[in-house]
Amino acid sequence: MLIIGFCESMKGVFVSQFKEMFKISDSSIGLMFSLSIFGYIISTYIGGILCSKFGHKKVLIFSTVLIGGSYLLTSVAPTFTILLVSVFITNIGTGLQGISVNSISPILFVTYNTILINLTHFFYGFGVSISQKFSGTMILKGFTFRDVFFINSGLMLLSILFIIFTKFPKVESVNVKSSIFKALKNKLVLLFIFAQGLYVFSEVGFLNWFVNFAQISYNFTIDNATHYSAIFFLVFTLGRLTGGFVVHRLGIKRSMLIYLSMSLMLFWSGYLLKSNFIILISLSGFFFSIIFPTTITIIGEAFKENTSYTMGLILSFVSIVNMLMNSLVGILSASLSPYIAFSLIPISLSFSLFFYINIFKKIETL
Repeated sequence: MLIIGFCESMKGVFVSQFKEMFKISDSSIGLMFSLSIFGYIISTYIGGILCSKFGHKKVLIFSTVLIGGSYLLTSVAPTFTILLVSVFITNIGTGLQGISVNSISPILFVTYNTILINLTHFFYGFGVSISQKFSGTMILKGFTFRDVFFINSGLMLLSILFIIFTKFPKVESVNVKSSIFKALKNKLVLLFIFAQGLYVFSEVGFLNWFVNFAQISYNFTIDNATHYSAIFFLVFTLGRLTGGFVVHRLGIKRSMLIYLSMSLMLFWSGYLLKSNFIILISLSGFFFSIIFPTTITIIGEAFKENTSYTMGLILSFVSIVNMLMNSLVGILSASLSPYIAFSLIPISLSFSLFFYINIFKKIETL
């Protein structure tokens, strides 16, 4: 999870290099992010079925090989089209990897599941936090995205060794007894899609667009921009380290509402008060921390049958929401301004809170 987080989160830092090297605009960058999410959507849905049929370990090994190969392709991409292909393949692997890790977690962690699932995702956040400053420093030293993604391909191969020698619990193969249309008739499934989809966009949107937003809106240097980005993911990581214990103590419902409300207040404040208070956006990362892993716990509790399939379905549609919103950021950034486009993140976070409140009304036991 540490290696995955480290490698996955660098695209946003290299946006300016992509634009310069391939002579493209913000709308093309939006297309790249949208296409990558589309790959994630396909594989997340298929991943739930593959995990049920072949087991989590095989899916995890295959996905890691796929990601390592795609990073190698990224490092030598001669045109923007090839870069798009490599990013698409990366996210096919990422989707398979994500559903494998997320759907095995509730099976692995029966006792203290909120604590252990949050700790698992803590290592992902830790990897993201390291990567922001690392990639910014590499750029300052004259390295390009090609050099960094070549290093990443080697790290993914190292990750395979950990997976091969990790003992996975035996989960019996099952035939999925559900369908998309049947699942989408469940109002709770729809609430999860919108609540988590808008939240995930807020987190991923920050990762993808913050550096570009800070550079253009406030004339920040790449070093300054990645500094604030690194703070966001540092406190995000600390939040994941402690968040599981908070959830265990306060309960899922109370913890989620407190963390979502605080993240919303800090993000809006940092955005509206502009560059002098941009640190507030970074500090909001602490309260972003528990939302995704705790939602995975809730889904595991809410859908006892066909858990992998239902989780894969929800995460696929979550990715559709994420894709559409990232595409909209790219369009607004090119047609209006990066500052206006960036407002979609706190707006989405506001609506996410609304949908989570409705989820908690339906699941009163949390």
